[in-house]
Amino acid sequence: MRVNKYDIDEQNTEFSFHNLKRALSYSKKYKKKLFLVLCITLFSTIIGLLYAKLIQYGIDNVIESNNYMNLVKLSLIGISIQIMVVLSIKFKSDILTKVNENIVEDLKNDLFSHIQYLSSEYYDTRPHGKILVRLTEYAENVSSLITNCLIDTILQVISLVLTLIFMLITSVKLTLITLVGVAILGIIFNSTRKIKRNIKLKINNKRSNMNAYFYESLKGIDTTKIFNRAKENEKIHDYLTSEFFEAHCEYTKYANVSWSTTRVISNTVEVFIYVIGTFLLVPSISLGTLIAMGSYSKRFWNPIRNLFVTMDQFIEAMTSLERILETIDEEITIKNIDNPIKKEIIGDIEFKDVNFSYNEDKVILDKVSFSVTPGDKIAIVGATGSGKTTIANLVARFYDIDKGSILIDGIDIKDYDLNNLRRQITIMQQDNYLFTDTIMNNLKYGNENMSDEEVIQICKKLDLDKWIKNFDNGYDTVLENHGNTLSDGERQLISYIRVIINNPKVLILDEATSKIDVQTENLIQNKINNLLKGKTTITIAHRLSTIINSDLIMFIKDKKICEIGNHNELMKKKGEYYKLYTSQDNLI
Repeated sequence: MRVNKYDIDEQNTEFSFHNLKRALSYSKKYKKKLFLVLCITLFSTIIGLLYAKLIQYGIDNVIESNNYMNLVKLSLIGISIQIMVVLSIKFKSDILTKVNENIVEDLKNDLFSHIQYLSSEYYDTRPHGKILVRLTEYAENVSSLITNCLIDTILQVISLVLTLIFMLITSVKLTLITLVGVAILGIIFNSTRKIKRNIKLKINNKRSNMNAYFYESLKGIDTTKIFNRAKENEKIHDYLTSEFFEAHCEYTKYANVSWSTTRVISNTVEVFIYVIGTFLLVPSISLGTLIAMGSYSKRFWNPIRNLFVTMDQFIEAMTSLERILETIDEEITIKNIDNPIKKEIIGDIEFKDVNFSYNEDKVILDKVSFSVTPGDKIAIVGATGSGKTTIANLVARFYDIDKGSILIDGIDIKDYDLNNLRRQITIMQQDNYLFTDTIMNNLKYGNENMSDEEVIQICKKLDLDKWIKNFDNGYDTVLENHGNTLSDGERQLISYIRVIINNPKVLILDEATSKIDVQTENLIQNKINNLLKGKTTITIAHRLSTIINSDLIMFIKDKKICEIGNHNELMKKKGEYYKLYTSQDNLI
């Protein structure tokens, strides 16, 4: 299990037309709107080209004949054409903007939906900031690939072809000058294309590294303050941002080559058209033809310049797309079999020779076997890192085991429907996440169908209703910043109530009351006995005084269960449990 960190670049991706095809699939349901954009562009391009023909006709025929009435008519027609061009461009822009936002939403929905089902291992091996950037900046970049890049490319090419046709109709000889400039530009573009892509990949990596470190720093801001690490963190930040800046500067050099070369060649071609046309071709061509060709030359090079800008956007969008598809293609390893079992469980749990490791170098459980009778209160104890929490995660199937089997009600855990299974198994951890929402919505997070009144009744049974009502707005109090304005004990109490409200068949308490004072804990324990009656409860605890009434206590050591029995039985053995319990008793 290779762990990627904020200072490690991700592996570069390869360009694939298949990825491009997948991106285009997001535009299918908007094809009518995109076709409308295409028609509008064709219309605005053609009437724009006719404007140059109008100028040519006016110079060669109307001005020379001194027919001022016709000149006025031509001017009005010209103004009307320009107004139509402006309006059509605005209309096209409005449609593309809406399509762009819709595609961003579709892409983000697909990505977010997929990452919801990725295994815990996926998140264990990647900084969350590197995942977050794919949902934000990368998704925005890819939307421009479909609307701004691909659609614009088609539109620019159409404009280019139409302009070229008008140029050939007007003067073949002067058109050839333009085509020579295009050939030179093509050679320059081809020589920088791969270089720019590699640098864009580098930029994405550096941006991803920055996001990973920003996210980690914000999550650990209190720890930073405690250990006065601000200066050291600033140095790391400066290093990461400087790497990003240097990569950007490197790309800008090549981007400027493309932009400046296009400008120089286009201006040179335009000068050559006027010079060659004036000194070599006049009077074989008229003044109106020469001016029209100059106008066409400007129109011809505008889409080429736009194409170079678009190509830079295309390279950036493709590198972002590849990262997003890389995530979407990430295999969902914890998934349902065909026709999974959906049933209410009783709570009979059995581990048979279970082996598990987070990576090949570190085995956590080695041939662990035990069974839990429905309705039993089980406790798991042992040293830090012995595998207590791992057992809880395996019961809820956050990970799949390496060897052996886990049975629930005599059925292999892999045969159950995941949603059905996890709906009936709830874990309360030591560090619980509260959402920036009301207390009521946090309490109902796992059981949204429960009414507010039912939630309040449960809180009353736990003698916690008055405590919640003491908050400024009672149950409607919004927990700001994920509940960080509460004490650790208060956050744990709300999480505890949330678990009870979820009404699971199997309840796993992983150091669930470690931050609650003993008096409150005893009060809650006495109140929840009736609420948990008939439910299988597995408690993981370091404070052994909280689990002495358990039906069964398992002591984990050296990757195995070395002792099992109730409190009295284990105390009589005077083994590992006895040593741990008496050492804690002496400390009290």
